[in-house]
Amino acid sequence: MRSRLSLPCFPLAWAAAALLLAGLPLSAAAWSGLQHVQINKAAGRNVPQEMGAFRPFSRAMAFPGIYPDLWKEADDSETPRHYFEPDRLPPQTDIRELSPVLADAFAQMGQTYEDIGIAPWTITDLLSQMTEAMRTNDWLWAARCGATLGHYVADLHMPLHCTRNYNGQETWQVGIHERIETDMTKAFFRANLMNPAPAAYIENPFREIMEWTAHSASLAPGILNADTIAKRSANGRVDTERYYAKLWELTGDTINRQIEDAVSHLSSLWYTAWVDAGKPAIPAPFEELPTPSVHSNVDIPLWEAEAPPAASARSRQNRTYKLIIWSVMGFFAFLAVASAIHRGIQTRKAKEQ
Repeated sequence: MRSRLSLPCFPLAWAAAALLLAGLPLSAAAWSGLQHVQINKAAGRNVPQEMGAFRPFSRAMAFPGIYPDLWKEADDSETPRHYFEPDRLPPQTDIRELSPVLADAFAQMGQTYEDIGIAPWTITDLLSQMTEAMRTNDWLWAARCGATLGHYVADLHMPLHCTRNYNGQETWQVGIHERIETDMTKAFFRANLMNPAPAAYIENPFREIMEWTAHSASLAPGILNADTIAKRSANGRVDTERYYAKLWELTGDTINRQIEDAVSHLSSLWYTAWVDAGKPAIPAPFEELPTPSVHSNVDIPLWEAEAPPAASARSRQNRTYKLIIWSVMGFFAFLAVASAIHRGIQTRKAKEQ
């Protein structure tokens, strides 16, 4: 474990990804954008040897792993694709028994898309499209679908994407989401130490995805508890090295394992698509992939040129929480400064007397 918060060195393409993500509102990103790039890239290396010709595709598919986070700013329907929160359902619900048909599943659950999320169904839809694209020799669309589903697979392996208390807003831990998946992970996680399990064919993708989701959801309480312990060890300060070092000590193994599993499961989905497509011949890879959304065709907004569109209700809620926290912190900072000034005045008066 590293005891100091230092950012890893990474190749130029990854640096570009990090810089692009710097333009996002803080509530928009999932994992660090860097981790999404790393997961997509590593998944390409992890496909079986018989699919080895697909490995070079991962170079073009790596950077687009961040695109779904960027699409949120121009497409309000994008946000629910990034999470699924089983704890909004009755405790006895077995999510593995939900219908793989989106409309049928939501009739079963009685939830709205935005409330509980649709990540598992989004992944299976993209998997189906990737399979068909490979079968019909549309490799550009196959690569775009594969890169995009990689983002949602990674998101479902982040435990706070699988709980209604996703930002600690129900337990006075607001900001935990960003502290875990962006600040801490970006500082401590090392991609070169990943050891994912080999990719394997998946017989029932939807059920497997729900297995991964259920496991991630089971880890969320431990993540939230770790934040409480780390905060206590740092005397309530969440902006200190002591806090993040303790948080990584308590959650680092979980984070490493979840990212490794995301790589293994993503490469297994890509392999499954290729097998189900009939193992077609794989052409030369692409240099890069287009930026528009595979769902709505909206492109990545240029924030420098124009203000971002209105955020979704969930994003607005995140920003409201941040505004409240900063307002409270500002109030206490004002009190501290006022108190110091008052003590200084009293001290000076006492000396003058």
